[in-house]
Amino acid sequence: MFLLILITFLIDYLLSYFLNLGFNNLNYFYPMLLIVLIVYLYSKLETKKYLKIVFIIGFIYDLLYSYLFLFNSLIFLLFAKIIKKIDKYFRLNILVNIILIIVFIFIYDFILFGLAYLSKENMVTIYDFFYKFEHSLILNISYYCLLRIILKNVKFKDK
Repeated sequence: MFLLILITFLIDYLLSYFLNLGFNNLNYFYPMLLIVLIVYLYSKLETKKYLKIVFIIGFIYDLLYSYLFLFNSLIFLLFAKIIKKIDKYFRLNILVNIILIIVFIFIYDFILFGLAYLSKENMVTIYDFFYKFEHSLILNISYYCLLRIILKNVKFKDK
């Protein structure tokens, strides 16, 4: 499991570096693989361990990418809690998980767009927001499907 987290961080970093991630840089793919990993890991881990790992993933992401202390930790933890609530009412399957990925990417991008818009340092437009959101879906949903195919028989816990 830790190897999967490390590989996801590495792929996310490399894709971000080589694809020149940013609001004003219009690219075809925007990696947000850690959000995908949060959705994927829910069915693989027991709840307490899952929540701890999601918080740690967010904390490391804060240190490496955003430099906003506990910002991503709290957002990722919020996403984990939402997944847990949804799991009570709907059985999580591939379709529900893909919908969750889409919603979480939208929420995450919307929060970042709001912060960038309010800061006035980086002038972003609604077009930039929707362009980034739309182009992040292709790569991230593909990564989720690839994770499911490759790790279909891998068990991290007994659930």
